[in-house]
Amino acid sequence: MEKNSTGQRFPFKLQWTEQAIATILLLCVAFFNAYPLVFSDTGTYVSSGFEWKVPADRPIVYGLFIRATSLGFSLWLPVMVQCFTLAWLLRLFWRSVFPDSDSISVPFLLVLSLLCAFTPIAWYSGQLMPDVFTEVLLLIVFVVLLRKTLPVWQWIVLGGLFVFCSVAHFSNLFIGVITLLAVALLRVAGLPALRHIDRFGRKSAIILIWCAAAYLTLPSVNWLVERQWTMGKGSYTFLIGRLLDNGVLKRYLDENCGHENFRLCLYKDSLPANSRNFHWDPDSPLAKEGGWGAPEAEYGKIVWNTLTTPKYLALHVWESLLSTPAQLMQNSVGSGLELGWYRSPESPPYQAVAKYFPYELNEYRFSRQCGNLWGQGLDFKFYSNLFFWAMLLSLLTVPALFIARTKDPFAPVLVNAVCLLLCGMVANAFVTSSLASICDRFQSRVAWFLPLAAGMMLWNYWENRTKRQEAL
Repeated sequence: MEKNSTGQRFPFKLQWTEQAIATILLLCVAFFNAYPLVFSDTGTYVSSGFEWKVPADRPIVYGLFIRATSLGFSLWLPVMVQCFTLAWLLRLFWRSVFPDSDSISVPFLLVLSLLCAFTPIAWYSGQLMPDVFTEVLLLIVFVVLLRKTLPVWQWIVLGGLFVFCSVAHFSNLFIGVITLLAVALLRVAGLPALRHIDRFGRKSAIILIWCAAAYLTLPSVNWLVERQWTMGKGSYTFLIGRLLDNGVLKRYLDENCGHENFRLCLYKDSLPANSRNFHWDPDSPLAKEGGWGAPEAEYGKIVWNTLTTPKYLALHVWESLLSTPAQLMQNSVGSGLELGWYRSPESPPYQAVAKYFPYELNEYRFSRQCGNLWGQGLDFKFYSNLFFWAMLLSLLTVPALFIARTKDPFAPVLVNAVCLLLCGMVANAFVTSSLASICDRFQSRVAWFLPLAAGMMLWNYWENRTKRQEAL
């Protein structure tokens, strides 16, 4: 049986009943869509796993996850595993703060229901993309830091999950490390709340060991699949795209092409307008030089030159400081999900389903995302408006509750949890805007952390107020 943070046992039947309800709630968007949601990259992930081929622009690990969990039978199974995993981490996180040991936590299920209704949490858990594992990785960090005790089996499972999440998407490992670093810096800066994290140094060391294991795991998987010891075929290509977006690439080429023999210098006066065009247009410099992976050595040299030259490093830092708050504001639901292109037989998701799951092709075609038989789509403007108001109310609620509880402050563990959630949001914004691009999809996957923090604080405020009234 599972134990809470105080070491008390949680009855087995109630534990699995709560887990099942939470999992079904997280599946609600996939059920509403009538099929797991897909993204433009979904086809590449599915194909890479079944063809045992490392993609040029992303890790193969999530593709292998789809292959293993689908059992070659249904793409519903991977999203069920995703929702089950996220539900379990959310339960651990909630019970780290509110250790209800002998009953189903109705407040937890109520807050999760509201999150599924008003935030993008279920849009990512029910989507065939590795973005959900960014949330899972951050929750693992939060649980490890908050829990006083963990059974050995949970340490093993959390460690394995952390490594998997880190190698499922290029950015996840950096997000985990930056979150941990942010918490450490805030503790050093004297933030009183985070001083109450028990055995922070030891727990941080364990997380960093997991990070090292992840750093070795990704090239090991690539070597097993294609006998290439590499983190990724196109890692530097992504970074070159970010340098193009923030203007550093143009400045570097203008100032260095006179004495550097880069092929990219041939295009310095005709660079694409943005990274999307650079990466995907058939007439871009990348395409003309052989496509993803071909100019990787040159791109790597350019990236490292900018990082090791003080002038360009200062530009990197400046652009990251500007782009982080901009990324924090990108929280719309449905970025990249609303394309009518998904119903086209030419789209990679359609082709992947048709090839590897042909018996589900009609189910895929009749989903809301593909317009179904009645032309019903997904109204992302409506959902984005819902989330906007949820975020705005949460942004007002969190500081208001802290002010209201000045004389009777929240318990340290709840304050720690809120601080960790906010650190995770900022770390995600910093990493994705610095290494990739400013995009709704990258931030909205974790933006529900703020409404979660508000929900936890509201429940604790109401619970304490009720107890005080009963005591009078």
